[in-house]
Amino acid sequence: MRITYSQVRKITNAAIERYISLNKHTAGSTVFQGTLYENIAMREMSQKLGMTNLERIGGAHDGGVDITGDWSVVPIYKKMEQVLGPYRDKIPKRCTVNGARLSPIANKIESGNEVTSLRALVQCKAFTSSKVTPKELRELVGTFGSLVNNSERDKFVVIMCSPHLLTKDGLKLINGLRIPLIYLRIGMLRLLQGQENYDFENSGKLINYFENEYAMQLLQGCRVNEWIDYDIYKNVDPTCSK
Repeated sequence: MRITYSQVRKITNAAIERYISLNKHTAGSTVFQGTLYENIAMREMSQKLGMTNLERIGGAHDGGVDITGDWSVVPIYKKMEQVLGPYRDKIPKRCTVNGARLSPIANKIESGNEVTSLRALVQCKAFTSSKVTPKELRELVGTFGSLVNNSERDKFVVIMCSPHLLTKDGLKLINGLRIPLIYLRIGMLRLLQGQENYDFENSGKLINYFENEYAMQLLQGCRVNEWIDYDIYKNVDPTCSK
């Protein structure tokens, strides 16, 4: 039987509520808030971007990565082709971004070649009031460089999750990179006014999805922004990742 988006979200929210209940004695700590935000980020990446095998690895020895997972953009590409028709622009076999050569994934899909899932390396910044600084973005880039060889960079995507918009300096920095980076603005889960329960309905959601120039070229034709903007993910079986 097909499981709907709403059913999966209800199950996931129940699991997050159990975490909150079991750890309510530490609700004021940064560790609690950080872990809660990571769980919310995993929910949004799973249910709205179709990422699989998501695993929290945050801790003192996480090496700068809080979550890992796999992301196949093939289902997104194929569904968007059904909904919006074929991509109107010709996708090149290869292109250059900031001096680095890459092969757009959509070209491989159109050619009928096997496309492996991207390996996602995710860092979460659960700041309630401060924006992510260029220094923190540079540290994330350094983490990517320490874990991924240049020859393998198109098989990975680095993701930063934060409740805030990017700064102008941050935007300039990530667009000058030679690696695929996606910035997800995901809101913090807020308490209901005057209550101890959290507002799962109106908070903790994916607000903005942004690809840097490198990721934009790598993912051109997949139309991930439209996938999110038009809520197409709600009409796809969440158990299907191929």
